[in-house]
Amino acid sequence: MIDNHKELLNINVFIFNNLIITFIIMKKCFLIILFIISPNYIFSQSGELLLQQYNKGPSLDNYYSKIEIYIGADIFRMKKNEKTKPIINFGGNIEVIYNLSRTFGIKTGLNYFPVKYFYKNDEKLKDLIKYISIPIGLKLSPTEKSKFSMGINYNNIKKAVFYNRNIKGEYNLNEYKNTLGFFIGYEYILWKLVGINIKYQFSKENSLNKIIKAEKYKGLMLTIKLKTFSSKIINK
Repeated sequence: MIDNHKELLNINVFIFNNLIITFIIMKKCFLIILFIISPNYIFSQSGELLLQQYNKGPSLDNYYSKIEIYIGADIFRMKKNEKTKPIINFGGNIEVIYNLSRTFGIKTGLNYFPVKYFYKNDEKLKDLIKYISIPIGLKLSPTEKSKFSMGINYNNIKKAVFYNRNIKGEYNLNEYKNTLGFFIGYEYILWKLVGINIKYQFSKENSLNKIIKAEKYKGLMLTIKLKTFSSKIINK
């Protein structure tokens, strides 16, 4: 029994020593990595930031990129009419901005916009109307982080699906027409590459038979967007 206790004690001492050695090695590695990264981080700051820090060179007020491209994920709840109840749904978008100045630009892009709702008199009956929407609008940036936008959407209907309990079918797209809509939004830049956008939008009637399938949407859309491309920064 004594030998066993001694053996266990030796094993514990060995494990403890290994842990101490491992900790010391990890600490040294961390310090080495920190020593390598820190100068690179300092010297990798953009020229604009260094100008701000040391107050040298031209004013930064007019620095901007001519072209910016974003991809985004949307969550929205669009109301159709009093006979239906909207369902939260998800979409996506690609946004292209052409800046005419630091504070003013033109925006367009491509949105995947599926609207979903059920009927109040029969909650088993649901519709899913899928659009490809092309926005064209103006962007105003009063500050570096805040942006306002407004414009029109061209809504191109791609598919109209209905669900009636376990039955799934499609409406005849010849009974619908593409329409125009309007949007107004506010965007806040959380970080250099990430922004959050909230906008209100609505569309005109998009069906030929307004009595049977009148489609007219309005509601709020929340978007999280990521900048994927930015052209060379210029100063004008």
